[in-house]
Amino acid sequence: MKRFTPLVALLLSLTAASIATAAGGPGKFETKITGQGATTAHGMLDGTWTIDLANAHSGHINLTRNGKSLGGGTYLISGSTIKLTPKKGGKCTTTGKYQFNLHSNTLTFTAIGDTCKTRKDVLTYGPWTMAQ
Repeated sequence: MKRFTPLVALLLSLTAASIATAAGGPGKFETKITGQGATTAHGMLDGTWTIDLANAHSGHINLTRNGKSLGGGTYLISGSTIKLTPKKGGKCTTTGKYQFNLHSNTLTFTAIGDTCKTRKDVLTYGPWTMAQ
């Protein structure tokens, strides 16, 4: 029985860590956009982009390019779907809906419906990796 006590303690601490991680949001991710094609607005979207999804289900979103805030608003996560509502006065004026997949440290977005081309191009350009 004494041999099982350290194992049980280890399993309980791992479970607590998993629950604490699950309570937070997906986290902060970044992607680098380069190129001259249509999905990069012919180079106008080039740079290192970050997205911060700090809360598990909803919250304020911060989207930056090369450290400069370019987008914001709120998000709502339901299962593997995320709904993005832009802040007033921003470039995007409509809500966008995406399927997202978080695997290990990589986040990908697939548009379900979004009329804001710039937001769609940035989010779906390629994989986002966990920011350090």
